[in-house]
Amino acid sequence: MLPASLVDSACEILESARPLLADAILADLYTNPFWKNRFDEYGRGYARIDIQYHLNYLITALRSDSRNIYPDYWVKYRLVMVQRGACTHHVQEFIACTARQVGLVLREAFPLAEPYFAAAHRGLEYDLPACRALSAQREAIIERVTQKVSPQDDERILTRRDMRYHLSYLEDATALERPELFTQYVQWVRQFLMEFGLRPAGLTGALQALDEALTQMLPAESASVFTAVLRSVV
Repeated sequence: MLPASLVDSACEILESARPLLADAILADLYTNPFWKNRFDEYGRGYARIDIQYHLNYLITALRSDSRNIYPDYWVKYRLVMVQRGACTHHVQEFIACTARQVGLVLREAFPLAEPYFAAAHRGLEYDLPACRALSAQREAIIERVTQKVSPQDDERILTRRDMRYHLSYLEDATALERPELFTQYVQWVRQFLMEFGLRPAGLTGALQALDEALTQMLPAESASVFTAVLRSVV
């Protein structure tokens, strides 16, 4: 157990910095244009409220010296965000933004909080066999699809980012047994592309390449779990 004086000091720092810390986390989060594109300005208000809960649970976890409180909170928060139209990878990004800004505030005391953020990231990993198989091959799958659909080096950073989101939405839809989540996501992306005068054919090609990579790189029983959802929209 950590010395109470160190924990109390860290929690007091977080409490005293809370208004500016919340602003900093929100600004960090919104450097990703997804949040504004997906949720518009009303989403900023919800995010600001959510950040207060993120900090509340972190402080509670620190004071109680419990490694379960914070990851359990984020698992429940993921369900909220999935309902709103985000995915697990977006929630991971929210954790990372919170950790970065908390680190800047706590400075030398950040090692007290760092294990709680690490536990929160790990807690969002699904325990289904197909998801474990995907986790082991995720980076290789992303790279294979990226090389196939983006021959130009300058395109590949964005393609990798997009594939990470595609896979996260697909994994959420599969693990939560709600295939409509992936359908709704793909429909939103297609509509977003058309609003900016872009052809959604590139999205279709990327999803077809993802289907191929999943089929070739995962065990058949795991691949079929994901491709069943994927093929409903391709």
